[in-house]
Amino acid sequence: MIIPLLHGVLIKPDNVETKTEGGIIIPDLVTDKERKAVEYGTVVRTGPRAFIDYGRSPDILSAGDRISFARYAGKEIRDTDDTVYLLVNDVDVLCLVTENVDE
Repeated sequence: MIIPLLHGVLIKPDNVETKTEGGIIIPDLVTDKERKAVEYGTVVRTGPRAFIDYGRSPDILSAGDRISFARYAGKEIRDTDDTVYLLVNDVDVLCLVTENVDE
């Protein structure tokens, strides 16, 4: 189990699939030492001090929320089952992404 501390936000990044205009999928050429510029993901959990220094509640994000975050932000972490997560600072979370267009 990965528990973020202080201002950390644990994110499950979206899978990025690169396609050409013709629909050809470009294989992932990223090595283990490089990371793709993933900008969207799902919140797994937040640290106890996340967003508090900005006058907000840490409950501003909940597990399962889809968010956008700063490109190349954070640290890649692998769980014991080799699941890839990103641990980013709360300041790197840019917005909450919703499907509801009425909001």
